[in-house]
Amino acid sequence: MLTVAKITQISNDSKLCVDESGWLWRYVKLSTLFLNLSGTVYVPTIEQLQRSDPKEGLAAVSADWRVAYLQDHQSDALEKIVKALPPEKQKLINAGDPSNWADMMQNSQIIADSYDEQQSKLKCAWCWHWSSHESAAMWKLYADSGVAIQTTLRRIAAAVPTDVCFEVARIQYGNKESGQTHSFNPEASGTRDILTRAYLFKNNDYEFEKEIRLITDAEIPECGRVLSNVCANQLVQKIVFSPWIELDEFEALQQRIQPLCPDAQISRSPLIKNIDDEKTIRAMQRLLPEPDE
Repeated sequence: MLTVAKITQISNDSKLCVDESGWLWRYVKLSTLFLNLSGTVYVPTIEQLQRSDPKEGLAAVSADWRVAYLQDHQSDALEKIVKALPPEKQKLINAGDPSNWADMMQNSQIIADSYDEQQSKLKCAWCWHWSSHESAAMWKLYADSGVAIQTTLRRIAAAVPTDVCFEVARIQYGNKESGQTHSFNPEASGTRDILTRAYLFKNNDYEFEKEIRLITDAEIPECGRVLSNVCANQLVQKIVFSPWIELDEFEALQQRIQPLCPDAQISRSPLIKNIDDEKTIRAMQRLLPEPDE
């Protein structure tokens, strides 16, 4: 019987649930590929993702909705958040008039922002692209000279050490621009399951990424998590090289990588050139006589 890592669906709602056998892709640099083939995976914190993406981790619904949800479902966590606030913010909250709507909105915003900041330092996200085929846009954005690693959730579970626990869900896309925090209906099916998880919402302009996130806890706050002893041969089903890589370079790398991951299918993306045509042209060029000097 195969022992697998614990991966829990954050929600069973069809909008969020991830098919265990559906294809997942990561478009990465060659250095990341070799790191993974050595049995090591680095999972960054949400805070680290925010440094390269200013829209990462923006709240999906208003602060008062989030605070009310925490009050109903995680009252202990809410109490800890308030106690951990700087003295001046605690003083501001205590001075608020419960009958004054503006005061209560201000207090909710302070608490919700503190909660999101805390979560961004404590949660790590392993990001994948869900698709049955390659994506030209993902190649250009993330790996124009790298590779695409293809796997499934089931393979990830089997490859990662059993002491590592993940939660998984599909990213939800909507209008998260300033002043549009209610573009996600907090009462909608599925949304309530992730209401306080800002890291599971993104703006519409990222929808093409069709992102799946595996969430785990940081072992040290503000530090990404390093997973060791990952079985690369179990993790990787396919390795697809960039369509822009030269044929000779691809073949050299293929020979180097195949022994490291013997069961993986290794190919070059056909999005730009036909590899068989290139081989034919190369063979013909080798038959031609050398030009006279």
